[in-house]
Amino acid sequence: MYIKCCGFKEKSDIETAVKYQADSIGFITFPKSKRYVTVEEISTLSKDIDDKVDKVAIVVNPTIKDIEALVESTSINTIQFHGDETVDFIENVKIKYPNIKIFKALPANDSLEDNIQLFKAQVDLFLIDTPSKDYGGTGKSYDWSILEHIEDVPYLIAGGLDLEKIQQIEKRELSNIGYDISSGIETEGKKDNSKIKTLLTQLKG
Repeated sequence: MYIKCCGFKEKSDIETAVKYQADSIGFITFPKSKRYVTVEEISTLSKDIDDKVDKVAIVVNPTIKDIEALVESTSINTIQFHGDETVDFIENVKIKYPNIKIFKALPANDSLEDNIQLFKAQVDLFLIDTPSKDYGGTGKSYDWSILEHIEDVPYLIAGGLDLEKIQQIEKRELSNIGYDISSGIETEGKKDNSKIKTLLTQLKG
């Protein structure tokens, strides 16, 4: 099971997540997010993370210069596109940085299957999130039955997840390879080391 823990701002929280076997650590570069961090902060926070852990920069409608700054100034190895990026833009990033993994977040709506087909040649892993005009970060879940027909493509389920909800999803036997968690490892809007440890121990232990 692949577990992405997202929205980190403090080194101690990252260390806890890595210690308890998170597969990837996410940094949010979208200024409207309450979990926003700058390129300089990502550089500091990402530099000591073990190489076996994916270091993910979440971007929303970036320019190519934004991507250049992240790739060339930090230790990230993955870009997660979370906005309205085009296939052509993502393809250009892949050509420019062939060693960078590409994640793409898609809203769980009526266009989901069409969007998967549109992007799948360019994308290493999809994240299927709660629809939002603010590009995710709602802390809310959606009706997971929309995922029942999604097969033959790697994806994570996102959107207001905590351990209890993940246990509910696991009973559905969907084809997701894992989960993306942010609010479910927080207390009052801040990462909670105890919740990080408990969740990862249950899911990865």
